[in-house]
Amino acid sequence: MTTKLPEGADLAGVLTPTSYVAPENLRRGTPNEMGTTHLASADGRFLIGSWRAEPYSEYIEAYPGDEYTRVLAGRVTLIDSAGNSHTYGPGDAFTIAAGWRGEYRVEEALVKQFAYYEVS
Repeated sequence: MTTKLPEGADLAGVLTPTSYVAPENLRRGTPNEMGTTHLASADGRFLIGSWRAEPYSEYIEAYPGDEYTRVLAGRVTLIDSAGNSHTYGPGDAFTIAAGWRGEYRVEEALVKQFAYYEVS
């Protein structure tokens, strides 16, 4: 079976409230995050989905999984624990490895599609 993934205005129609941002990690802003899962493995450890958040910043001590992200709209800056900073915008793709430590800063309302594998 194949499924065409929604995009643009169609994507907004399938997003529901999510809570990926841990309140104890929040530094500033209110993410008002929304998302949807397009595909999940039977054990729930592998997900492909879309996610939207308003500007906010959080500090993550140890990212819980491996993630590939493609930015559809907005801008996000990742600052690792060594102070290395990378900003990504529409069309950019990046990865975050399990265990990554640093600040995840949504600079402009962000819409992304992602593939995520939870490491246990």
